[in-house]
Amino acid sequence: MTCYDLYKEPQMNMSLLKNFEKRRFDRKQLYYYLKVVHEETGALAGYLGDISTEGLMLFTKESVDLNRVFKLRINLEEEFGLKENLVFNAESVWCEKDVNPEFFIIGFKFMKIDPAGIDIISYLIKKYGFSG
Repeated sequence: MTCYDLYKEPQMNMSLLKNFEKRRFDRKQLYYYLKVVHEETGALAGYLGDISTEGLMLFTKESVDLNRVFKLRINLEEEFGLKENLVFNAESVWCEKDVNPEFFIIGFKFMKIDPAGIDIISYLIKKYGFSG
């Protein structure tokens, strides 16, 4: 089932939406929307909307299957001149239509991200996140 399927049958949608895992950790919204790509193909997965050390949210034009693990990459060399890119596995845990009907917003949780990845995420939040 994709998140788009939730919008096809309105009466079923509310009960399904209540069952989806919502974020459990505070995330920082970034003021710079980074491209996130599929590691194997380089195809655009979406744009990073917010991030924490536990997961992230993407804006995308396509819905995805829920509970699916994706291997994704944020190109930090290209975007910021850093020496490493952030490559990670993340599971899709929720999905909604955006206010703009051409887009979806999708919540992912990281799968076993390493300490170096946590350091990169912390750096991105500190340098490019809104202070709140």
